[in-house]
Amino acid sequence: MDTSSSSKVTVVYHDSSGIFPLVSRDVASRLPLQNLTWKSPTRPVRQIKSLHLDFVPDSFTRDSLRLPVQHADSNGATSLDIFRSGVDPRRNPTRERRHQIPGLQTSPYLKIYILRADDKETYKSTERKKIREWIRDNAAANTKGKGENHHAFEWLIVHVVVPDTIAASEPRWQESSAKESDELKERKQGMKLPGKSTRTTFDKLRADFDEPGKRGQDRVAQIRLNRAQVSADLLPTPAMATTIEETNEEREKAWNDLTEKMKSLILGPLDLRIRQYEADVTEQESRRSLPGFNFCTFFIHKEGLAKAWESIGLVEDALVIYDELSLGFETVLKDIARGQAEGTATTFAPFTDDIIERLTGSAGSGTNGVRSNNDKDHSDTDNAGRLDKDYRERIVRSDISVFDFSCYIFSRQNALILRLANAKAARTGLGSGAKEGYEDLVLISEVCWRAANFIHNNARALRQDLAAYRSSQWEKKAESPISVADIDSLVCSWTYIIAGQMLEETYSSTLDQAAEHGTLQNGSVTGLNQKAGGVHEHPQRTTSLPARKSRITELQGRESLQSASSSDLMSPPPSPGIEERRATGTLPGLIELVTYRAELLMMQRKMLEQVARQRDWYAGWALMGERVPANMEDVDLNGNIELTTKQEKTQRAREESKYLAPSLESALTSRDNFHKTYERLSDKAMRYYLAATQSKRAEAIMGDLAIVKYQQSDYGYAASYFQHVLPFYAEESWSLMEVEALRMHAMSLKELDRKQEYVVTLLALVAKACGWRKAQRPSTFRTPTFDEMAHVEGVLPDVVAFSDNLDEVVSTPAEAYFSDIELEREVSHYDRDGFALCLRLRHLLDDKLQLDEISARLVHADDQNADIWLSSSSITLTRGLNEVRLESSVVAFGPFIAERIVFKASKVAFVHELLAMPKIAPTPLGISDLETSKVLSEAHKQPRVFVYPAQHAFNAEVSLARHVHINEPRHLELCLSSGWNEITSLDLRLKPASAGLRLHLADSSLDGVEVKDREESKAGQLSLGVFKQYQTATVGVPYTLERSGLEVFVRLEVSYTTARGSFVFLTSARLPTQLPLDVDVNDTFNVGVLFSNFTVRATQHTPLSITEATLKPSAVYDVEVPPVLPMPMTVFEKQPVRLIYKITRKPSVAAPMNRKAAALALSVHYNLVDEVIFSNMRDRFAAALADSPFARFLQLLPQLLIQRLKQTLSNADVKVALLLTEAKVPSFEEIGWYEIVSALPATVREQLTEWLRSWHSKNTHLTIGHDAAATELQRSIVISVDVPNVDFVHQASLSLAAQEHGQDSQVLTLGQPLQAQLSITSTNRWSTDAIFQADRKEQDNVAKDFVFDFQTDPDCWLVGGQRRRHFEAADDGPLTFDVVLIPLKLGAHPLPGLDIQAEQTSGTTENGNTPGQPPSMSSETHYESAAQVVQIVRDSRTSRVHVAESPSSARPTSRPGSATTAKEPG
Repeated sequence: MDTSSSSKVTVVYHDSSGIFPLVSRDVASRLPLQNLTWKSPTRPVRQIKSLHLDFVPDSFTRDSLRLPVQHADSNGATSLDIFRSGVDPRRNPTRERRHQIPGLQTSPYLKIYILRADDKETYKSTERKKIREWIRDNAAANTKGKGENHHAFEWLIVHVVVPDTIAASEPRWQESSAKESDELKERKQGMKLPGKSTRTTFDKLRADFDEPGKRGQDRVAQIRLNRAQVSADLLPTPAMATTIEETNEEREKAWNDLTEKMKSLILGPLDLRIRQYEADVTEQESRRSLPGFNFCTFFIHKEGLAKAWESIGLVEDALVIYDELSLGFETVLKDIARGQAEGTATTFAPFTDDIIERLTGSAGSGTNGVRSNNDKDHSDTDNAGRLDKDYRERIVRSDISVFDFSCYIFSRQNALILRLANAKAARTGLGSGAKEGYEDLVLISEVCWRAANFIHNNARALRQDLAAYRSSQWEKKAESPISVADIDSLVCSWTYIIAGQMLEETYSSTLDQAAEHGTLQNGSVTGLNQKAGGVHEHPQRTTSLPARKSRITELQGRESLQSASSSDLMSPPPSPGIEERRATGTLPGLIELVTYRAELLMMQRKMLEQVARQRDWYAGWALMGERVPANMEDVDLNGNIELTTKQEKTQRAREESKYLAPSLESALTSRDNFHKTYERLSDKAMRYYLAATQSKRAEAIMGDLAIVKYQQSDYGYAASYFQHVLPFYAEESWSLMEVEALRMHAMSLKELDRKQEYVVTLLALVAKACGWRKAQRPSTFRTPTFDEMAHVEGVLPDVVAFSDNLDEVVSTPAEAYFSDIELEREVSHYDRDGFALCLRLRHLLDDKLQLDEISARLVHADDQNADIWLSSSSITLTRGLNEVRLESSVVAFGPFIAERIVFKASKVAFVHELLAMPKIAPTPLGISDLETSKVLSEAHKQPRVFVYPAQHAFNAEVSLARHVHINEPRHLELCLSSGWNEITSLDLRLKPASAGLRLHLADSSLDGVEVKDREESKAGQLSLGVFKQYQTATVGVPYTLERSGLEVFVRLEVSYTTARGSFVFLTSARLPTQLPLDVDVNDTFNVGVLFSNFTVRATQHTPLSITEATLKPSAVYDVEVPPVLPMPMTVFEKQPVRLIYKITRKPSVAAPMNRKAAALALSVHYNLVDEVIFSNMRDRFAAALADSPFARFLQLLPQLLIQRLKQTLSNADVKVALLLTEAKVPSFEEIGWYEIVSALPATVREQLTEWLRSWHSKNTHLTIGHDAAATELQRSIVISVDVPNVDFVHQASLSLAAQEHGQDSQVLTLGQPLQAQLSITSTNRWSTDAIFQADRKEQDNVAKDFVFDFQTDPDCWLVGGQRRRHFEAADDGPLTFDVVLIPLKLGAHPLPGLDIQAEQTSGTTENGNTPGQPPSMSSETHYESAAQVVQIVRDSRTSRVHVAESPSSARPTSRPGSATTAKEPG
């Protein structure tokens, strides 16, 4: 069989002069031939992008150039032969053989004669004859056989000109003219002159062998060598002529001429061969239905056409033919299997006779020119076990097995696709002529996909093949037939080798970058050469093959892989799906390529595991699978049941084979080599899957690597791997795998001395077992339990004991280890303060668990900062339901919510969160947007525990002080009651919870208790002394507010110690800061008396009742109270009360008086009506409850009653009750006793409900009176009232002069001038100087100049004289001023008004004072005539009344007595 590659066009050269090596480098640099245009009369024009040539010397050239001294192999190839041909016949021995089936041999398309003719004489005498003989011999071979074009070829003569010869001095190119400087023309033969010839050797050569005519073929080319290309021994000595040196342009054109002639001469035989092969195929197709049809013969004919397509570079067309042949081969096999192949001559060998030798490397075989000889990863013995074999000869003889036939078809398809993809393996097979360029990753991934399918399918064929071979051995009674284990080993070896070969052939440099340091970012591979991924450098012709859809589904990355801590484990992070990656510019085909390569690697790993299992070697989860017992086995119920132990089955499966491929055998020389090979394959597959964004597969492989590292005692890597795969196992619900992984992870952490993580991992292992027990259901069939497979007995106690070595406490969810955790809502009390709750839980494990403490945290429903901890002593939990009593020494009142329960054992804390905080994403500043109100709103949905103290427990109440002095600091009153406690020490801590609130505990006032040591008290704490039983005390704490607000919020914590222990009382209060009433005052000055009008109004919706109001005199002023005040007086929000007091000056005192002593004090005592109602209601209910069997709830029910009453009683109801002196009591349902009673012990619920209903039925109304309870609730406020100081008080009066004729002065005549007298009396007894006895000199400097001005309506009065006048105030008597008033308008009008102001001088300063002048004075004016009204009438003496006559009657005569009025001047 010939050894030439079908991927190249064979060109045979004849070189009798031995000068081809001088031009071989130039020839190779111009290969492959580019852009050939094939024009055939029977088909459209085809463009051949590149055409690879294989230059092969003919037999004469090989024999003539053989070295005279040969080694043992005298017929072997020399180094020169290997260099020239690129083929080592010693490695691929072949022998010439003619066959009746055309196309079986690869024949040349072009034959070249390499001619050295130094001059014309040499050419004429010797070379021309040799050329003609060579042409005659080859032309005879070409025309042999009529109509046979299977081996059609053309010939070409290449004249190689050596320097310093006559031929080198002969010109070939015409000198370019000025007009045609850019065009280079070949010199034409000139006219022949007598006696002198101008024809060159090249001219004679063309004249002798070129075909004449326009359509004649030009078969002669010339190449001129440079002196540097030729060695000295080949040059003539001496030089025969002067060499004409070619320019670079001339040299390049000569080579272009040669390549163009080669193109045209090759395309001619190509067309003939293609038509001939198509005719043969058509003929064979027509015989398919005839008897005697042989598919193998048809295959060889049609493959000849495919090889022709392949040789000229039309690889797509060749691949289509091989795909058709593959489909035809499958059809033939199906027909034979169905028995429908009768009458055909198609036969196959029953088995492959040399497969064992090829796989084990004990024999070699020939090749068909489809394989690469470059193999870096495997030895030469493995090459024999691959696809390399002389398949075509067996196909021709119809003596090939189905297995070999499939291998050959796949190898041809694989080689063609790799060449289309421009893969590195294909470029290596094409030799030095192959150009580096892009690699089409889509087509390379196609090879991997086909390889995976081929291996799966053909492995079954190989198994059947080996089974048939084993049967033949048994029939021949061979001494050592192959066993079943041998068949398994051979199939595994073949699979391992083929998968490795495909990985080698589909290798690309892009893969290393993608799998190791080519991180996938934003949908593209960074750091990769985009040109190498299928983005073509130049446009190319599209293939005629049908497009194959991608077989990978859309992948999604896992978040857990992105947080990998070690870059060695996971270089490429997960990325979006394949379609999204393609849309964003990922290299085409990269995702598919790495995916299919990963599958091939996993195939290799599986074969490695299968063979290693025969030696009892396991890796990954296969090792764990040996430990897990099978659940069920099928048995024959009718026959005898023979129990086969697992050891016997394992021993049968561990039978080792003596047949194994060398590469696989080297990986299994030792257990360490097996683990290293397993790890190498797994690691590479994992990286490929990660690059393909198939993270789940990658994590599954990572689990295997973790176990391998654990087997190798590489605990650092094992722990890292386990850390990443455990979330994956949990997500996929792989319970057993997760348990085993947790166990090995824990042991790795223990070896690494990572105690904290070791404890956490073992706790997770126990949690898995507990979780399974929670979901366990009884089953009829006995199957291995989870505990039997997980082996968690004794793990939890060991973890607890080991946790003593930890530095920190490990917290874990308690619900993972216990079930039915329930905290009762019923509060129980004992003979001391505090309370207790009952906790129930179910322990799931068989192991006893010793708990150091169980604690529970309760959070107030309205105040998250108020919490209570309950705890228990040490307890041992056993499997089943356990009941624990949790106690607290805290005294509190109100609804609480169970937030968490902590079970502490050594340094392990099992935490059960009852009130889980919602997960809120933090803001960019790291601050959570979660508000406490939102948490508490969710908390209201949780079951509440209403905590309340025992009947005689310690109690404390926080309220505002009932007696308020407006000029003194305000106080908080703490009412303390010791109850049944004999308190030896008490620490009081009052904490402000409102912004701007400052509490001054150091200035506290005490009543009924003494301070232990005020100086030793800490900040914010007040230490008190002994507190006897049932003793009460009051502590007043002053406070200040930096800013005004509607309310203040304080928390009170009282720690006290008794003979029974230490206790803590907790409470909080939200108190209003606004006073319930407001007082306004309006003052009216007289010369000797001041009248003050006080207006008292309610500031809230609730009315209040004033029981007493007093204005207390001072050292300066006396107060005269109205004779009668109707107390109590009710004040509503819109109905204030007014109080008027008369104030006079006391006689001057000798000692100076300050302003504070001169101030008056208004004291108002009042009751809030709603407080009176609530107090009366509470007292009546508490009295009835104390006489009932439920007196122990005195600290609970009355307070709840008042709380509910405040919610149900409206302001309108309070006003009605105030008016009717009777309030309606809400009913049982309105109070909501059902909810309250349900939180109490079940033993008292029914009886207490009946008693409450009875009390409500008897007490429907409540009488409100001013009894002792109202007196105790009485509040008071003292307001300091400063009497305003005025420098001067003027008392003025306007008196009218007596009228003429005794007319009343209150009746004035219109327009009649009236004399009036203004009297002004002034005093300074209300001034600051007069009251507080200031310096007399300063009093003398006080200005006493005033101005009075009449304020009149110009339409009513006209003031005569000076309307505005200056006067100086005097204390010695009144000042009088005469004024003329003229009334201008009829009717009743007040007298003109009067305004008195201090005189303002010009040029005053900013303070209103003139420089060098005494300051101005303030003044008040009491104008007595301000309210005096006069009647203005006309001045009339007589009146005449005329009555008009009726129009229907005569004018009447005047009668005596008719009225006549006449005005007389007055």
